[in-house]
Amino acid sequence: MKTLLLFSLLAILVAGCATPAPPPSPLTESDILFMINARLSDADIMHNIDVTHSVFHLNSDDVIRLRKEGVSDRVVNYMLDTYARAAAARQRRQDMDDADFYNRSGPYPHPLIGWQW
Repeated sequence: MKTLLLFSLLAILVAGCATPAPPPSPLTESDILFMINARLSDADIMHNIDVTHSVFHLNSDDVIRLRKEGVSDRVVNYMLDTYARAAAARQRRQDMDDADFYNRSGPYPHPLIGWQW
């Protein structure tokens, strides 16, 4: 009986460990303001932006509002850079996909010459 209980408990623990944690949701401007009000350091806020893979599309009004709310220039600039970093990462992934396509054997469209056999 104890052995059955021990194996059942072990199976429950293993099943719980095998379930992946959901990815963290991206931060919003409100989350940044909450962290500012909670007195988190700039480094901690930027770390949270990285961990959550947040991308901000800030316009000039957003930047002005964030600055008035007390967000430092360092964090605002980091938020602005998230869009450029995301675009660069997307382009790198696209380039890798294109390289995989052109490295396959068999007929393929050459970018300058056309179909090659």
